[in-house]
Amino acid sequence: MAALLSSFVMRLRLKELLKRISSQSKGKQRKFQSLLIVCSEEHSHKEELFLEFAKQFGIAPISITVIVLSNKEILETVETSIETHFFTKKSVGFFGKLPVSLKQLFKKKFDLQINFFNSSAVFTEFVSASFDSSLRVGFSKCNHQLNDLILDIDPNEGELFLKETNTYLKAILN
Repeated sequence: MAALLSSFVMRLRLKELLKRISSQSKGKQRKFQSLLIVCSEEHSHKEELFLEFAKQFGIAPISITVIVLSNKEILETVETSIETHFFTKKSVGFFGKLPVSLKQLFKKKFDLQINFFNSSAVFTEFVSASFDSSLRVGFSKCNHQLNDLILDIDPNEGELFLKETNTYLKAILN
């Protein structure tokens, strides 16, 4: 019962966040300085793909932040060269409160956010929408209100992801 009520509250907060995202003006970008990648646990092992993506746009590895979302209570942490934070549903408080320990991370503004998940789930969308990003890229099977650029490809197709994002994002930058 508590999980159901918590999910309902999170859904209400998500609606507010999506309204905020849709009303943000999208300024002209010349270059991406910072990158946020929000991914499901199944895609968290794609560090090389994320680094290659950042390299295409001249984003330094130190300017990349990865958020790994999981339904599990206990996550296996893996040592990576990219700043990585792990979130579970338990990380989000009952009333949709985000972890106080990561308050600075949620206040940070990112130039580019990649929502590297291809399904629609309240928890995933809520955490993703909680970040402040100038431009958001995602996949076609997730909530379209969450992203500015939507790719109709499978996230497991790494080479195609690199090619498509390179094509579309470079067009946006010019």
